[in-house]
Amino acid sequence: MLKSPLFWKMTTLFGAVLLLLIPIMLIRQVIVERADYRSDVEDAIRQSTSGPQKLVGPL
Repeated sequence: MLKSPLFWKMTTLFGAVLLLLIPIMLIRQVIVERADYRSDVEDAIRQSTSGPQKLVGPL
């Protein structure tokens, strides 16, 4: 079984797929970090503004 060309081709293909998944996972982590940072910035801006305003006047 270990001398079968099909076995080595499948093993090589599986190894290549695993190696290609590493950069994809790293890029996905960067996207998640940037989304979290954006959310934090939006919250900071929301807290630093005056908030909703109420207009009062004659009706």
